[in-house]
Amino acid sequence: MFTLNCFVIKEMPAGESSKRIYVLTKEMGIISVFVRGGMKSSKYSSATQLYAYSVICAEEKRNAKGEKYYYLNSAESISMFYELRLDVYKASLAAYFTELLFYSRIEGNTDNNEVMRLTLNTFYYLNEGKKDRELLKSIFEFRLLCEIGFRPNLIGCSVCYKYEDDRMFFDPYSGDLKCESCNAEENSAADMVLDKNLLYIVRHISLTDLERLFAIRISPKYQKLLTDFTEGYVKFHYQCSFDTLAFYKSL
Repeated sequence: MFTLNCFVIKEMPAGESSKRIYVLTKEMGIISVFVRGGMKSSKYSSATQLYAYSVICAEEKRNAKGEKYYYLNSAESISMFYELRLDVYKASLAAYFTELLFYSRIEGNTDNNEVMRLTLNTFYYLNEGKKDRELLKSIFEFRLLCEIGFRPNLIGCSVCYKYEDDRMFFDPYSGDLKCESCNAEENSAADMVLDKNLLYIVRHISLTDLERLFAIRISPKYQKLLTDFTEGYVKFHYQCSFDTLAFYKSL
């Protein structure tokens, strides 16, 4: 038996009355937990519903092949992020965030403290409506990829180490920057071009401590550029499209 703080990112039926929930944890990454009678009304319904941040007590069992399965013993909610369910824009963006988490494949990872903090902070601001939704989306998209192992090298040009230029060229394959001179010399065509302001914003999202991560404001012009950059980076690394994102953008 073990006890964990967890955030529910997905739930699905399992049989006639039970369900399986997928939860993000700091200690074990994303795990699935079987909830007996979870599709019916029970004292654990609120604590095991989508977007719930809860304390769960579960037990581990193994089948004949030695595979692990987790079964819920008890649960108590900490935060429900209730306002997400009252606004279609918030709800659709929350669904996109949890889909990104689900497809991040961070099972078995024993150090997910930063991913958990990023997720809870993002959902707090989304729930409270205290930050611009598009900016929240861009921050979560890019910083999540940084935290799960895809943080690019944004310190300076990877060839001459120049810190900034009027335009810097970012190669998502290598995760490197090049200044205009070095990019022209190597005759390479990077997919993403960043001016000084956009580079500052991207560096902030990638490298700033979580305590100051959301303390940034940008103009509509640069929000559009940032959206193109972060969505492009997500598409490159996940190699798929997300129906939840398409729905959000259709609203």
